[in-house]
Amino acid sequence: MWQRVVKTVNLHYSLFPDAEQLPETLETDADRADYVARVCGAWDFDIVPTLETFLLLREWRDVFDRFPISGSPSYAAFRSIYGWPAIDGGRVQIARYERLDARARDATDPFAERT
Repeated sequence: MWQRVVKTVNLHYSLFPDAEQLPETLETDADRADYVARVCGAWDFDIVPTLETFLLLREWRDVFDRFPISGSPSYAAFRSIYGWPAIDGGRVQIARYERLDARARDATDPFAERT
């Protein structure tokens, strides 16, 4: 079986607080799935991935498909950004400003009659 090895020279230490040493390669799909989970976990708490990370992960659809993270809004966002089908239970979270903008659009202006 062909196995790809992904060089991870640009992994961020902040994604591996439990590791004494940063991995140099992601040799298995399980390693890549762990990395996806770490990236999604960080993004779920507003640590946005770098462009380089977006470019790397777009090549990993097989990992995303085999190891879904249905409770992660960022996982759903990755799938949406890449144009991949959504998974059951996954959804892109609506940002607070989007909710406020929608509320403002739907609201009537109480001062409209006075101008």
